[in-house]
Order: sequence, then structure tokens, then C-alpha cells
Amino acid sequence: MCLHEIVGDYWTGCGHFHGRYFTGVTSDCGSSRCKTSASHMHKTARNCGCPSVVTEDRQVQNLYRTPHPDCARPSR
Repeated sequence: MCLHEIVGDYWTGCGHFHGRYFTGVTSDCGSSRCKTSASHMHKTARNCGCPSVVTEDRQVQNLYRTPHPDCARPSR
């Protein structure tokens, strides 16, 4: 699958990555069965059965040493 660069924040406490935005930078895999590839074989078809899975090339903008707020245990 093609790689799509995404910039976001990473929390080392829980391994959570929160993507903020896609940069538009892509790395083409060249596969004829990949819907996001320039070599896709069904370019004119409206509904082909090829997967439209986006593989993220994650770029960390901010690194936090704590767990993500959604992953932190609630305090009582």
C-alpha cells in the first residue's frame, strides 16, 4: 500500500499517536491493486473492489512522556 505522510503527537506513556494533518506527501507503491496508487488498474471504474487502505507514514511533531488523556486511568 502507498504511504501517506501524517504529522501528529505521540504519547510514550501509552503508545498513542494522534494524527493532526496529512501533509500531502505520498510514496507510491506502484501496485495495480492499490486504489491510491498511480498504477491503479481501475482508474475509470466507479466502484472497484480494490482496497482503499491508507498506510500512514507517521511523523512526530510533539512527544509527550505521559499517557494520552483518553488512556489515563480515571482518578477517584
